[in-house]
Amino acid sequence: MEFVNYIVLGCSIVAFALSLIACARIGKFVKATTDTDWETLANLTGDIAALKRTAQTLNNRLNGMNKAVVPQDQIIQQMLEHQNVEQIRRGG
Repeated sequence: MEFVNYIVLGCSIVAFALSLIACARIGKFVKATTDTDWETLANLTGDIAALKRTAQTLNNRLNGMNKAVVPQDQIIQQMLEHQNVEQIRRGG
């Protein structure tokens, strides 16, 4: 049963060390953001929105959702071919 005490002691030391690291990171964050005002925050929000739009546009291009415009002649040709297939299926 003595090994359980050592395991608990080890876990407690690790938890304490992790809490010290978290406190240091929070202090670093607070120190870095002390001079942030509402104007800076608004600028950051606008920059993030612009980056989001750029990323969405790039993803759409990569996924093929934003394809180039298909020429009208090609659309008409596909429509005529579709009509010919429909007429053959109907027996006409």
